[in-house]
Amino acid sequence: MSFSDVFTLQRSGLGIGDFKHIPSPPSTHLFATLQRIEEFSNEDVEMQAPLLEELIVVVLDTNILLDYLDVIQAFVAEVEEQGLPVMVIIPGVVIYELDGQKNRERLSWFARRASTWLLKKVKERRTVKGQALDETCKASRNWKKRDLDAVLEFGSERSNDSLIIDCCKYFLHIRQRRTFLCSKDKLLTVEAESESVSTISPDRDAFCSRDIAQALFGFEASRFKFSGYHPTYRNSSVNLIQATPTSEPDDDGMDIDDDCSSVPQLLHPSHSLDLLHLQVIEYFTGLLLELVARIAGPEVQSFGRNISASKHAPAFSRKGFATWGALECLDYIGTKKSLPKTSPRVDTFMTRPYEGVGARRGQDWSRRDWETALKGLREIGDQWQDGSIRESVPAAELHISYVFAMPMRPTGL
Repeated sequence: MSFSDVFTLQRSGLGIGDFKHIPSPPSTHLFATLQRIEEFSNEDVEMQAPLLEELIVVVLDTNILLDYLDVIQAFVAEVEEQGLPVMVIIPGVVIYELDGQKNRERLSWFARRASTWLLKKVKERRTVKGQALDETCKASRNWKKRDLDAVLEFGSERSNDSLIIDCCKYFLHIRQRRTFLCSKDKLLTVEAESESVSTISPDRDAFCSRDIAQALFGFEASRFKFSGYHPTYRNSSVNLIQATPTSEPDDDGMDIDDDCSSVPQLLHPSHSLDLLHLQVIEYFTGLLLELVARIAGPEVQSFGRNISASKHAPAFSRKGFATWGALECLDYIGTKKSLPKTSPRVDTFMTRPYEGVGARRGQDWSRRDWETALKGLREIGDQWQDGSIRESVPAAELHISYVFAMPMRPTGL
């Protein structure tokens, strides 16, 4: 059963009371992205193969993806860089819950960021995996089938929690791997602990990749490199105000080479406009890469491979597609259709601070600059009938309004 068929009771044996999700509306880009995540999860036989004995499983709750995506991104990147035996699992119900956030003003931006990153990582088939339909402890071998015992224990209003617990128990008891649930929900973590599932719960604003590693590896974590805390733009009014990084005690003996106390502030800004700007660059660059792949088709494989290319050839053609940023994407798109004429130019605004001519921090752009750049992105989405860009711009614009309405230092890190 595909994602779009979930709410049809007659399909796949689902009956009254079984888990079902009704998207609204079903044609949105976010819905399509999440549908692809579920399809990859169920079709990816390779990721459902026998697991390494030493593998540690981390199951993520929706609230972690919405509020701490940057921490999870850092953790996954550091796990992959060091080749550590960790698998991050996204319960099926969490995928549906992300879709449910798209119409909630403050959460839409974070849900879209999370879903886009999840699809990218699931397709890589490395460390992040979605729960397959049969990865459940239920006798039906279908996690969407309602379990009467779970309803009696959790109540119908908290049935999603029972599905997350079921996912954890599957990897703990059936796949027999050390399993951790990462969640902000205190009640859910208590229930998980009662089922012998270890938990990781952010107990302070300075939650970071190192905290997850410490929970997974204990004292052994000191052998590895995991990053400490640095501010990120999050779904919290507190984090919309100018934040100041706080140093962490290094009482666990872990490497702190990239801690915020020792890294140049350019790498770890704390001003809300700077933090939001970096998210906008990262997120829309990903969407622009998808648009280029759609426009160019198989041609993307040829970029950067012609070593005899003339020095007068476009810069993007001399770089491998995997290394492209927003600048290369926009240069390529501009060869197909004229780009919107804006001031500042969209490509300048979409360049990380100080990494190109005219590029600057988020706080150095005026509100008009922000609005103009986002308007340019929206026009590109309109030109190419790209729903992902067109739907995402309003979600970003809302947070721009929030940040400019908050009291903060007008300048500074």
